[in-house]
Amino acid sequence: MSLSRTALVLFVALGGCVATASAAPLTSADTNGDGAISRDEAMQAQNDSFDRLDNDGNGQLDPDEFDAGQPSAPEDASKADIARRKQVVSRWFNQIDADDSGQVSKAEYRDAVSPYFDRLDANHDGKISQTELRESFQEVDEAQAELGG
Repeated sequence: MSLSRTALVLFVALGGCVATASAAPLTSADTNGDGAISRDEAMQAQNDSFDRLDNDGNGQLDPDEFDAGQPSAPEDASKADIARRKQVVSRWFNQIDADDSGQVSKAEYRDAVSPYFDRLDANHDGKISQTELRESFQEVDEAQAELGG
């Protein structure tokens, strides 16, 4: 998974929306307000996000519930862009559905964050700081500029 997708998935998964890398508070996942997201905070945010998405309360996310938790296509998106978004979200769902049940359990949903948390925690102190997020966004911006997007 690319860094840009990694950062996006982590923010979506954490239920936070950061307009800029220097935004404060960091995200809603920073529950103790220390300016960083600990692994425990990330896992709790992931559990909370799952609970919000599990509309029928059955402890599983179906593809539609999962899709509802992902960024939507912009209003001016082309049909091709909308189709691509649908393919990407479907691929994410299938990757997270570790047991291939066609449903994502809370454990699968929560566990999906760990590798990305580790990747963003550049100094390996068990927290994702605002600086680490800012640097990851800068890398994404640079990569997108190189691609002409």
